[in-house]
Amino acid sequence: MFATAQTQHRKNNLRSTIAGSRRRGLIALAAVIAFIFAGMGRSLAQSKEDSATRVLNNLYIRYQKGALKEKEYLDAVQETMQLLTFKHVLFKNKDILDIMSPYRKIVWNNNYNDLYKQEYYAILSNQAKMSGRDGQMLYYAEKMMAQAKTSRSKNSISPLMFLTDYYNGKNSYHRTLDLYKENRTYILGLPAAVVNQRLDSATLIRTGNLLIYMGKAAYHEQDSISGQEITDAINKALTNVQQNNSKNLLAIAALRNAQVKLLYEKGVSTNDRKLIWNAIEQMQALADYEGTPEYLKSYLKFKVIDNKTVFFLEEANIDSTAHYIKLLEGEFNQNRSTWDHYIVTKYKARALYNQGNYVACIDTLRRAIEIGEEFMSTTVTEASDMMYAMAKVEDQQIVLAEAEAKQKRTDQLLLLIGSGTVLLLLAGVSAFVIIRQRQQAKFLEFKLNLARNIHDEANPALLYAKTLAKAKRAGEGLSDKSELEHHIDHTMELIRSLAHDLKSDKQYSVADLISNIRATLEKLSIVGEFQYQIHEKADDKRFLSHYQFSQLKAVLQECITNTLKHAEFSRIDLLFSNQKDKLNIIYKDNGSGWSEQSSNGIGLDNMTQRIQKLNADVTIDNHYPEGYQIDLSVKLH
Repeated sequence: MFATAQTQHRKNNLRSTIAGSRRRGLIALAAVIAFIFAGMGRSLAQSKEDSATRVLNNLYIRYQKGALKEKEYLDAVQETMQLLTFKHVLFKNKDILDIMSPYRKIVWNNNYNDLYKQEYYAILSNQAKMSGRDGQMLYYAEKMMAQAKTSRSKNSISPLMFLTDYYNGKNSYHRTLDLYKENRTYILGLPAAVVNQRLDSATLIRTGNLLIYMGKAAYHEQDSISGQEITDAINKALTNVQQNNSKNLLAIAALRNAQVKLLYEKGVSTNDRKLIWNAIEQMQALADYEGTPEYLKSYLKFKVIDNKTVFFLEEANIDSTAHYIKLLEGEFNQNRSTWDHYIVTKYKARALYNQGNYVACIDTLRRAIEIGEEFMSTTVTEASDMMYAMAKVEDQQIVLAEAEAKQKRTDQLLLLIGSGTVLLLLAGVSAFVIIRQRQQAKFLEFKLNLARNIHDEANPALLYAKTLAKAKRAGEGLSDKSELEHHIDHTMELIRSLAHDLKSDKQYSVADLISNIRATLEKLSIVGEFQYQIHEKADDKRFLSHYQFSQLKAVLQECITNTLKHAEFSRIDLLFSNQKDKLNIIYKDNGSGWSEQSSNGIGLDNMTQRIQKLNADVTIDNHYPEGYQIDLSVKLH
């Protein structure tokens, strides 16, 4: 709930992973890790992230020189990244993708088992989670889940843990519960996996966290049957670890923590005051137990304070409430957070209500609401859906770059084959054609998938942003759309057009635009009995994006419509020309032009708006009643 607790809770997973790391005797790895944390404090000119990047690059150099074997290098990267994340050395998404690029190439090119691929996404997901980029964490968790479904081991604990953590953080407990029901057989089989020792220490601790998230969702959704099933699974897993691996204190502590937390969630769900207090006392005992790891002690001590505050508020125990709110404020002052401030202020308002001080209660509650609104406005700028879309695009860019690199290597190989004898040349050409066709087909399929991903992921993210902007406008009592809403609408239209270009085999050109307008005029001239002339002085092979094509076509059709509606004419003239990268269009008729009344129509407004969206230059010369002319100039990309 509070920043301090959130950080410690997140470190739970990471610390547990580190504790369970496999000891492979990598002296080189121990040396470089020692260098990271010893050297980071020596150089003020170099950040922790820069030092860490240099160390990871050195690992790759050692691998290239043969000082580290391939598997040793991969394991070293995993353990180093786990330690870095635990030490809160965090990278931007693009930077971590660059850092992990050598690891990814080795794992994917050499067909390593799926556990290494899962670990790649686990590292990215951990970095995103610890940095507060929940949308990116969700994307990589989904990638991890997809990888787990194709894995021989079928180990889905890590992706399920990240997914349920994300859903609970968004109060989407029903989605967590759906995940449990989908994977119920697998989840309830985990205690047996403990007996068979199929789970290492890190996975055992992640198992505890996963069961906490799922059990909390079950009790929150009043599904006592699923909640009890998950509670029983934790109890069995804890018993099995104590009997079969009693020296694994970290795993035992993590599972004991899961057991106590679900006891508390059950008490809250059933409003059983004795059960809630019993859970708090057990939480306190676990926090005081000397065998509990320090990271968990810190988190548990905070949760005890927080839970006791809520307990005494609901019991209307004024003195105890005041004592624990004061302790919470101490936690708040150590790690300032808007959300922490909101929670403490809300608790104070509730305490004032219990004291009968209703005026002060209302003032304090109003302040809590203001703080909450401040938190929400900050959250808007970090919309998870947009981060999800960004992560997807960045990941797709890596896939595309790898495909292009692979294609380049293939082309070079085929070129060497083609330099041989005539027979080899013919064989090489044949192979090149076949491979090229397959690659082209795969590339077209990739374009289609990329178009679908951009449309399906970016548009919901922008729609979410538009909804927030609209809600803000409504809250301010405004009726007209804000500039931000108009900009979002325009961006969504551009994305739809970009997706259309990607999925379409056809590339529009100036010739297509001229042909379309000519066909329109041809049909209308027969009915309306007028003449037209299209003058072409442009390079009709110049490409147009789908967006440019559709907007220009609509503008010209609007011009024709206005002529038909408002002008007494017998002829329409169109001139298409281009100068360097600009397409120039002149439209005119021999009618009378637009009267003041007709110039105020919707059609002219629509045309003007479309021209603005194209960032085009336009001149409208209306000499009513002696005719008019429209000059349009748009930049071609």
